[in-house]
Amino acid sequence: MPRTRYRVALLAVVALAAVSAVRFVGGSEAATGDRQPLPAAASTSARPGPAAEPASPAVSLGADQTGTVPSDVPLRVGVADATLTGVAVEDPQGQAVPGDLAADGAAWQSSEPLVPRTTYTVRVSAIGTDQRPFDQTLTVMSSAPSAVLHATLSPGDGEVVGIGMPAVVTFDRPVAAADRPAVEQRLSVTTSPPVEGAWRWITPARIHWRPAVYWQPGTEVTLHSDLRGLQVGDASGAEERTIRFRIGAAHLSTIDADTHQMTVTADGQVVKVIPVSIGQKRYPTHNGVHLALEKSSQVTMDSTTIGIPRNGPGGYYRKVAWATRLSYSGTFVHAAPWSVWAQGKQNVSHGCINASTADAKWFYDFTQRGDVVDVVNSTAKPKLYDPGMSDWNLTWPQWTSGDTA
Repeated sequence: MPRTRYRVALLAVVALAAVSAVRFVGGSEAATGDRQPLPAAASTSARPGPAAEPASPAVSLGADQTGTVPSDVPLRVGVADATLTGVAVEDPQGQAVPGDLAADGAAWQSSEPLVPRTTYTVRVSAIGTDQRPFDQTLTVMSSAPSAVLHATLSPGDGEVVGIGMPAVVTFDRPVAAADRPAVEQRLSVTTSPPVEGAWRWITPARIHWRPAVYWQPGTEVTLHSDLRGLQVGDASGAEERTIRFRIGAAHLSTIDADTHQMTVTADGQVVKVIPVSIGQKRYPTHNGVHLALEKSSQVTMDSTTIGIPRNGPGGYYRKVAWATRLSYSGTFVHAAPWSVWAQGKQNVSHGCINASTADAKWFYDFTQRGDVVDVVNSTAKPKLYDPGMSDWNLTWPQWTSGDTA
């Protein structure tokens, strides 16, 4: 496919833009461009040509003189003379950085600040004004820790979420085990009606609060963080934040690897049974309770992200529609018209849940963030470090017995 070069801007910003957004980050079947990293401070300018060739990429990383970007603010990717179709950001271990792609395709921004002193791979895909695609891969380095400990609270303030959604606090740097009790004392969750619940550290920079059992629909939740004056390692807290969210209808779906069916319920009643095809024996879908994390009307999936050459046996590089993410390691429910013949009969995917286009769109429209999707009869165990599977694959005694991190 021909490449057209466009000006791409990659910069750090201090505040999240208030935009209507969809999410799109990398995973086991994730979005990516060609792997051709540019130097962190690379910048090129337009070159006139007799054929009026579009300008060469002019990359700005918003970096300081050492070529690093700030680690205490979200990362923002913008594009000029084109529309973003996907952005994937990964750390050295291949873990995806969640973020929001604006509905108009003008910008992408990470949900959280970057981890300090870490190299990230950033893959940008865009469509130019002449409708030709552009892919660019860049490498950025985040800065050393600042003197302030920042916290990001989620879900969004005022959001209506599913019965499995935890209250989440993510810090801009790891918190040492010795400092975690003091940090927890500065965090609180209050509910109406009252609900039993507890904190658990999922990673050194992420802590979740979940109730003992799934939320009751209609529950009002307030999450509060007050880190002001708290000394954590060589940093001190300086912020107080509060968000409020509400629990919506009880959506619970069960995907059976043996029967190849997804049974969708709302408030205890079956509303739809969808024929599906999940991960084949070599690439099984992970068993256990997943959460709907985010949705995108279109994502690009690339087999190279799970070690399969695009042009080799089983390779793929395609855009898929109506994708509902169930894990940050790359599990989606998405439209797969190429596997309709197998849906309801056998498992042929690389880990995702394949459905027809009509069924995938129905599920996409039906699903709210935090809805429960339980995979049963699969051979692969849950990934407890993955935010999509970290909350409900532990019994309540296991949850309260100690941290995952």
